[in-house]
Amino acid sequence: MARGRKADPAAVKEAKGNPGRRKTAAVADVSADLHTGAPPELSPGARKIWDALAPELARMKFLRETDRAAFARYCVYTAQWWDLTTSIAELGETYETVSAHGTMQRINPKFAVRERIENRLEALEDRFGLNPASRQQILQRMAGITPPPPPGGLFDRGQDGASSSEQAPQPAPSPIGLLGSHLLN
Repeated sequence: MARGRKADPAAVKEAKGNPGRRKTAAVADVSADLHTGAPPELSPGARKIWDALAPELARMKFLRETDRAAFARYCVYTAQWWDLTTSIAELGETYETVSAHGTMQRINPKFAVRERIENRLEALEDRFGLNPASRQQILQRMAGITPPPPPGGLFDRGQDGASSSEQAPQPAPSPIGLLGSHLLN
């Protein structure tokens, strides 16, 4: 039975760097066999999005062969979002209806559909690191690095473990004591 700490995987070692300059095992290139060509079922708009993003995500090792279906869905939603955005720009966010009581402004149904697609896109963007915060989290997980603790420690505790409310001076027990003190004279 081996003693000591468990060795980090080769991918984690490569992400951390090699400060000791010791030989490390070669990391298997998982993205080398990724077929980055867009699925044939995608629309031309979704295919453009795939072709623009997939190679870079594969290079960063954020996109693998097992992610093809989810990424294809992201491309379809993004193409739909652009189509709806163009249509809303032409037609407007509202339209006017006429009834027995007069005219009334109503929300364009395409506006509501676009909002639903935006929610789906935000969730998928987080999975693929397509925004700065999620990209940083993915890189930290890939490198095996834990994020730094919040300033002031957990629950605003100092280094000795005492909470900041315990270190603060206690207020006077009653206002009468304050009125009778020499501070007001």
